[in-house]
Amino acid sequence: MNRKPPTWEEREPGVRVLKLYETDLNPDWPRIVILDLTAEQFREFERDPLGFDKKYNLYYPESPISWISSCAKPPHVKEVLPARDPTRWTAIIIKGGMTKAVCAAFPHESS
Repeated sequence: MNRKPPTWEEREPGVRVLKLYETDLNPDWPRIVILDLTAEQFREFERDPLGFDKKYNLYYPESPISWISSCAKPPHVKEVLPARDPTRWTAIIIKGGMTKAVCAAFPHESS
C-alpha cells in the first residue's frame, strides 16, 4: 500500500483535521489524529467526542471509537496561568487497536 504525506483537511470552517495514520509518518497503529479547532468547535468536541468523531469522520466509519478519555488540558495552578479566552485549540487523539482512545488538548496562546 502506498503511503501518503499527512495533509490538513478542513472539514468545515473552524475544524481542521490531520490524520497521521496511513501516512509516511504513522503507517497504521496507533491511529493518531490532530485537530485544529476554534474555541466553539472545541467545546462541541468536549461535549460529545463520539458524536464529533462521527460528524467529522475522524475515525468513523472505518474504525469508530466507542470510548474516549476526557481531554487532558493544562492545569489551573498558581504557576501555570490559564490561557485568556483562547480562540483556537489543538487536540491530539490517539486510538489503539481496540475502540478506545485518549485525548490531550492545548489552547493556542497569543503573544
